[in-house]
Amino acid sequence: MENENKVNEASTVSPAAPAAAPEAAPAAPAAAPAAPAEPVKNKITKGKFVDYSDHDLQSEILKYEKKSAKRTSIVAFAMMAIALIFLVSAILIVPKVMQTLDQIQITLSEATDLVGKAEDTLENLNTSLDGMNDMMSDVDKVLADNTDAMEDAINKIGNIDVDGLNESIDGLRDAVNAMGKLFGRGT
Repeated sequence: MENENKVNEASTVSPAAPAAAPEAAPAAPAAAPAAPAEPVKNKITKGKFVDYSDHDLQSEILKYEKKSAKRTSIVAFAMMAIALIFLVSAILIVPKVMQTLDQIQITLSEATDLVGKAEDTLENLNTSLDGMNDMMSDVDKVLADNTDAMEDAINKIGNIDVDGLNESIDGLRDAVNAMGKLFGRGT
């Protein structure tokens, strides 16, 4: 530290020291010895670089470079850690994502098959319903056609003279009995 102070004292230009006189000027009488200059501190403050020697500036630059290198190494380490996290995540997650995507594809394929089968079933159902509609139309047509025939038959049955029919049956029975007596089978 003492050596550093001596170097600083030796390399420091005192602001109180007079500037070197030009060579053409006459020599001034010998002045009293100047007071020793105060050493400059190694901190650059408020951007005043003029008061510092080359050695002081270089030492400040070196300190700044060391701090910068330290920060850079910390950032590099952090980036490597983040990259490692991403790599591990990719190694662990990507296979599961791919497996999930495969399962989704299989499920979609099965769903597509089921939709196709459902469409076929609906087409068959529509065909069956169309057939039932046709059958109901035919039944309606048969009923309409037969309603007229049944109505005629009921009218004819209603027009039959039941009393006259009973008398005819009684007369037929009497004739059959008489013929039976004639042939010997009489009752």
